[in-house]
Amino acid sequence: MPHDLWSAEYYQQKVYERIRRAKPDDFLPYDEQRGRYIAEKINPMLQLYRQSDHEWFKDWSRRKGEMIHASDLILRLQKLNSHISVQNQVNFPDDWGIYTSAMGRIQFLTGFPKGWLTEFSYAMVDDRDLPTEERRGWRTVLIYCLMKGALTWEQIMKEFGEPSDSWNEMRWQEVTMDVRHGGDEVFQRNIANLLEL
Repeated sequence: MPHDLWSAEYYQQKVYERIRRAKPDDFLPYDEQRGRYIAEKINPMLQLYRQSDHEWFKDWSRRKGEMIHASDLILRLQKLNSHISVQNQVNFPDDWGIYTSAMGRIQFLTGFPKGWLTEFSYAMVDDRDLPTEERRGWRTVLIYCLMKGALTWEQIMKEFGEPSDSWNEMRWQEVTMDVRHGGDEVFQRNIANLLEL
């Protein structure tokens, strides 16, 4: 009588037969097998959630650059554009929010931590080395203000200049490449340039 290839009994017989014929060398100790499984299966999957420069991006000492206090950044931003206002964020009480008014509506530009700010953003990671939170640096704040039309490239260069830290300059160059070299990307501008001085 032929075996039913779809039955649970047939599958169990195959498993038992494999176990019966297995040699002790075919099975690794649990810890060794677990380590191998993590290295071969889990780590490649986790790598999908990391950026290409993850090792640099999570390194606070590398990303700190020229630190400035949040109050100094606020003062300099409002000096460049008097339409910018800063408020405490309700959902993130440890962060400031930059806002402006355009056509009678409040527009959120970006947020950043209170206290001292690193020059470049960096990532907080968990025990699996996955990013859990971005701690925004002041140059990232400038990029958001530029993209939303609250600041011009000329204002940013005059007030803040180029980064002096060549270790971290690559991200800055990549993000500003279009506006720096007149590429095709058009940054989001508010209607009638209401955010400009």
